[in-house]
Amino acid sequence: MYTFMMKHLPARTKAMAIVALMAASTLSLVIAPAPARSAEPEKGSSSSHEILMKAHEQLRIAIHYSELAIAPHQTGMGWHRAHTQRAINVVVGSGNPDFNKDVENPGDGHGVMKYLQEAHDAMKGCTPVNTCDAIESTLEYLRAAVEHGKKSIELGRMAGMSQAQARMSAALLRAALGTRDTESATMGAMTYAIRVTEHMAEHK
Repeated sequence: MYTFMMKHLPARTKAMAIVALMAASTLSLVIAPAPARSAEPEKGSSSSHEILMKAHEQLRIAIHYSELAIAPHQTGMGWHRAHTQRAINVVVGSGNPDFNKDVENPGDGHGVMKYLQEAHDAMKGCTPVNTCDAIESTLEYLRAAVEHGKKSIELGRMAGMSQAQARMSAALLRAALGTRDTESATMGAMTYAIRVTEHMAEHK
């Protein structure tokens, strides 16, 4: 099933899926403390770092529901579709066309993607450049995760294919969270952006 799905994915989505699965295998959901420093540097711009922290909090909620969607559950209860849509709702926010108001929104309604765009816009000059690259990579993973989640809901009566899409969506959400132990903005994604903005001089 996985081989069939990968064979028919567009080249760009296939590449993102591979990165997502690599990221998911090494991910830690908790951001580790930064190494001790001799002097505490000035914190980064509150309008970038603090917005990223809000996005991080919401993304962890979305990941939780995406994992519930693929966990063992009773059949015939709409469990899978409901949790998948909850994860989508948290990611896109209440003003987005993919938001379903008929399904509970466990997030704050603002949307991970909107927080990220605001953080990106708040970074005057995108210094360092890799910070914006990390945010843009995160947004790409999130867009792909939403598309796979929507496909999973559409295929709800075809359990095998629906679950395959849901697993890919969950992996892409984890890839969006990223990992701290990398110098790659693409692999580090949101966690990379948080790390670099944490101790940057204000660029507001």
